[in-house]
Amino acid sequence: MGIINLADVQVNMVLAKDIKDRSGRVLLAGGSKINEKHLRVFRMWGVTEADIQGIEKDELAANIAARLDPLLLEEMENKTRERFLDANMENPFNKELFRLLTIRSVKQGCVQGHIND
Repeated sequence: MGIINLADVQVNMVLAKDIKDRSGRVLLAGGSKINEKHLRVFRMWGVTEADIQGIEKDELAANIAARLDPLLLEEMENKTRERFLDANMENPFNKELFRLLTIRSVKQGCVQGHIND
């Protein structure tokens, strides 16, 4: 099981635990298979992460990185690293923020067809 960012959750993944809204109401029970409608509902209710069966966060990060252009990924990691010079990269929050910003930068660079500073 692994708690992962909602942006990384995919259709047909299975929840390990219930997804609840901010008031504690269950939006989808643990053990349920996720579909597109569920993902839309989660976004509407401000859900940011889910505990998914059979997946580890490190494994997911490696799979996402493998689907990206390696040269663009390396360039964006270097650019993002410049913004984190004073950050403690042993801190799990900083590591995850770095990862998410890098991936977002790569995806934006691929969509735009070029890299913006």
